[in-house]
Amino acid sequence: MTRTARMVRFPLSPTFAAIYVALALITCVLIDQSVRWPFRWNSLIWQPFPSPFNGFEMNKALPWLLIPFVLCLPTMDWGYLGFRRWKRADLCLLLALAGVCLLAVLLVPFIPSLKAWYPGIAEQPFDLRWRVVIFQLAWIASWLPGWEFLHRYFLLRPFQERFKRFGWLVVPLSEGLFHLQKHPLEMVGMVAISLVLTFWAARRRNMMLPFLAHLIVEVELVIVRLFY
Repeated sequence: MTRTARMVRFPLSPTFAAIYVALALITCVLIDQSVRWPFRWNSLIWQPFPSPFNGFEMNKALPWLLIPFVLCLPTMDWGYLGFRRWKRADLCLLLALAGVCLLAVLLVPFIPSLKAWYPGIAEQPFDLRWRVVIFQLAWIASWLPGWEFLHRYFLLRPFQERFKRFGWLVVPLSEGLFHLQKHPLEMVGMVAISLVLTFWAARRRNMMLPFLAHLIVEVELVIVRLFY
């Protein structure tokens, strides 16, 4: 293998991908948990847009999407980002996942510990509710595309190529470890849905169904919070 070829493939090696993803996620946890050693990690929060769009956090979009995307460009498999690899049954699967996720979201107001994590805003003035919705949608836009690309392309592809049978399991492992900071029910649900979505992504060599399913459940949660 030539020096040029090694340079092209290096960004997609399993070791590099695993180390990069670990550092990106650990940094996010330190920021979200407001860790103050050896400095105030939440000082790294970068919200470049004015209110109510200030939910968009560039400190997530940059390391989770923009940098990995640039690193992947030399060996990008564009089929992961389109719909040409879908089969007819995949749309039915997406609709089924959307329904299951909606049922899960509808349970949030009835589980006090989850309701405390995701408080409703039904009693707030209309103007405030509107601003909260815009803030939340901007926040989702800042991290969700990056989360999916980081896990179901940047991390999945090199592990799947190196370890063809079980390499895809690194993605549910990563997502489960990150969600240890969340509510236990959310963590368990995340691992369960990740197993389904990542297995599909590995088989189809496509990340669009996981992205759309994840987007749907996040938007469903924003909408449901308007009513409790």
